[in-house]
Amino acid sequence: MTVMKAGPEAGVTVRAYNPQDREQVLALMDADRLPGRPTVSIRMLDDALAGICPDSGEPWGLEGLRTDVMASTDGRIMGVVSFAIRPADEAAVLLWLHCLEEDQAIAGALIGHLLGCCGRRTVYAFDMATALSFAGLPVGRRRGTCRALERAGFSRQETWSYLHHRLDTLRPRPFEVADLTESANPPGWRVRLRERDGTRIGEALVSLPVEGTTVLELMTLQPGRHTLGHILLEQCLAHLADRSVREIVTLRETPPDSEAQHDPVRHLHLQAGFREIDQLHTYTRRP
Repeated sequence: MTVMKAGPEAGVTVRAYNPQDREQVLALMDADRLPGRPTVSIRMLDDALAGICPDSGEPWGLEGLRTDVMASTDGRIMGVVSFAIRPADEAAVLLWLHCLEEDQAIAGALIGHLLGCCGRRTVYAFDMATALSFAGLPVGRRRGTCRALERAGFSRQETWSYLHHRLDTLRPRPFEVADLTESANPPGWRVRLRERDGTRIGEALVSLPVEGTTVLELMTLQPGRHTLGHILLEQCLAHLADRSVREIVTLRETPPDSEAQHDPVRHLHLQAGFREIDQLHTYTRRP
């Protein structure tokens, strides 16, 4: 058990997570939830605590997985951090961290706690998707954590645009050139675009909806059909709206600034009604 300062004269304790912390930890996570993402459930939290991979349902294979909380003297949970060691390269991984974002010192103290526990080794932060969220820290909405990472010597690595679209304003329409089927591997829905004679044009894969939200995982078009991407996306969104899906999100790798305005796929999504909510960044700190 560690006692440390976080904020002006604020004595707090950093200790192992226990089940009595669940409701307060879920509240911290809910405060950080991005538009278009479902509420973190108890099952999702339990999977994250156990190190379960969200795609396969199998353990990550990490070593020394631990989740610690920062608690005030009156029992209030001010932050939570989960980290482990990756056997393949002996690097530490910061899997997830949530705290009161208005107090950067809390994030800084949790990051300092992690670094002290992991010793002298490379640390990767937010570079793995968990049962709770995508990989990447939303730097616009999590500025306290972002600044705390950079002050601790972490540098930004990969970046994705987090795009969001509300579908509950779309009007259902008849479909003549697209159909939706359920996919088992990977689990989700496939929307296939075809010619009237049945010739395949392309398809989109979305995750199974949770609380009326889904994720656009990928879109593919047959060779020579790239100009029909807007029709495929339009049909995909219309199919989802017709099935009471209210919100959809997708991630787009962010190109260099000089190329961003010429990114045709990003432009396609923006034309279809998606809006950038935030950018997700991964981080690395070398010893």
